[in-house]
Amino acid sequence: MIMKDFELSSISSDELVINKPVPWPVYDEFGKLLMAKGSVIRTERQRDILMRVGLYAREISNEDEKDERLKPVSFNRQVNPFAEFEDICLRLSELFQYIEKKENPPEDAVFKRTMGIVTYLQGLVAHDADAMIGAVHLIDSFPYHILHPVQCAILSEVIALRFEIDQEKRLSMLAATLTSNISMNAYQVKLHQQRKPLTEQQREVIEKHPDVSASMLETSGINDSYWLKLVRCHHERPDGSGYPKGLKADALPIEAKIIALSDVYCAMVTPRPYRESVTYKETLRELFVQRGRSVDERLTTIFVHELGLYPPGVYVKLQNGELAVVVGRTHSPKEPLVASVRKADGDIFLNPRRRNTGIREFTIRATCLQKEQVAVNPAALWGIQALQVPKKRMM
Repeated sequence: MIMKDFELSSISSDELVINKPVPWPVYDEFGKLLMAKGSVIRTERQRDILMRVGLYAREISNEDEKDERLKPVSFNRQVNPFAEFEDICLRLSELFQYIEKKENPPEDAVFKRTMGIVTYLQGLVAHDADAMIGAVHLIDSFPYHILHPVQCAILSEVIALRFEIDQEKRLSMLAATLTSNISMNAYQVKLHQQRKPLTEQQREVIEKHPDVSASMLETSGINDSYWLKLVRCHHERPDGSGYPKGLKADALPIEAKIIALSDVYCAMVTPRPYRESVTYKETLRELFVQRGRSVDERLTTIFVHELGLYPPGVYVKLQNGELAVVVGRTHSPKEPLVASVRKADGDIFLNPRRRNTGIREFTIRATCLQKEQVAVNPAALWGIQALQVPKKRMM
């Protein structure tokens, strides 16, 4: 159902005719209804009063206003992207709880809450994409079923911008990215820790979850057909090896391929209880091995080019022996901006030191395993003060 909003406008002299019904509701400046739509004006005096104090309410459908109203949030204040990343995770957790507990949520409540998260995330990527990519690699303080969709949504937005995908489709894509696995939330906690191979029953649950998640969203009031379509096909693969229908590349929209690639990448770089995160070098190798099969070949090339050989948030060793974290992409994929956090002798820098990897002394020698890393405050790496996130009212 399309929601209706109203715009109060002044009434011109030729719009009210005696003995004819008014074509719209008429209100005073405080929003009080003076004359209902279809009511007939009987006297000249009645007409004059309505002309002086009346305003008519022109209906505006949300469908007409979607592109105008649902834009990425703009920030007119200083922002700590890492605190905001964590706040998005909290808001997504609240959204999941709301959907799971509300049998009949108010109309459009889930849509509005989801789009509030989506447009905020878009605004953060527009504000500082490097910091948000850094958050994908550095923040792991939330359960996998909350952290993973936020990570995927950030990378999906970065790549969708590279492809110049229009805002309406990006909104549906990001909403799908955040909610695709909602029917698996409780199950994912167990699977994330499982060391044994999947049982047949588990495999059946997994292969059905795209359709089950879409049904849950429909029950909660979501009627965005493209959002639901992307949820249903986010685990399909170009070579037809995906599920639930085994669709092939030509049947998959680019947005579904973007979600799938982001999903594969984030799953590899996120540590599990039974293994460390895969190094970025190994992740690249795996993506290129899979390209054309489980991930789209052309999209993989663009994905890697957009993130760079050393994306923000990745730990690297420099030629002089320092341990550093990548904090910014540059025109050269081999020479990102980094912040050194540990000296060659093993002592920790009290304050991170910015290094230009284009200088021989600071060239990147290798990426690092998780066990070689040190705990850091991401905001300090980016030179951001520890700002508090203002409390937001849920829609």
